[in-house]
Amino acid sequence: MDPNILNIEDGLLALTIVDEAAVGYASAWQAPDGATAATAALADYVDGDSFSCQITSGRITTSKNVQRRDRAATFCSPASSTPTPGSSTFALDFSFFQDVHVRDGLSSFLWENDTRTAYFLLAGDSGTTPPRAVGRCIIVAGSFLGDPRADLTDSVSLDITRKPDVLFGTTGSTRLITGTGTVTDTPA
Repeated sequence: MDPNILNIEDGLLALTIVDEAAVGYASAWQAPDGATAATAALADYVDGDSFSCQITSGRITTSKNVQRRDRAATFCSPASSTPTPGSSTFALDFSFFQDVHVRDGLSSFLWENDTRTAYFLLAGDSGTTPPRAVGRCIIVAGSFLGDPRADLTDSVSLDITRKPDVLFGTTGSTRLITGTGTVTDTPA
């Protein structure tokens, strides 16, 4: 049996600053207007589509969070180390071509909104079909300029403030796993 392989042809990264003054705003929202990974629309994100053409790589990176309890050896038993898992942490990592020569490009957005919380939409396709993820991250400014006569690139790692919502599958056969652990299969 051949493996299931995904190639990103038309990936998408969209960002917009969280607006706590939005009508009906709830702190549990993972996307603008309370949308999920299944329902978020690109139009809800500021300049999301224009950022995508700058992106050379995008991923959610997971880091384990394990505490270890070490016990010294005794006359009766050997030393031991017991792992205790905690919640994983997540980061939105992406690489991009710097666009510091564009007034309202991705580089400008990152600089202007440094330390603010933003909603993100990350998709492996055009943004309207799975797989896709939504969540909240903390913006950090990117680098400014670099080597002469070279394509100027950069990468940033944005801390995700809570487990994102992820939509797995393909159109017509999906599994939405929310950051709170709710699983919804379509069709059921």
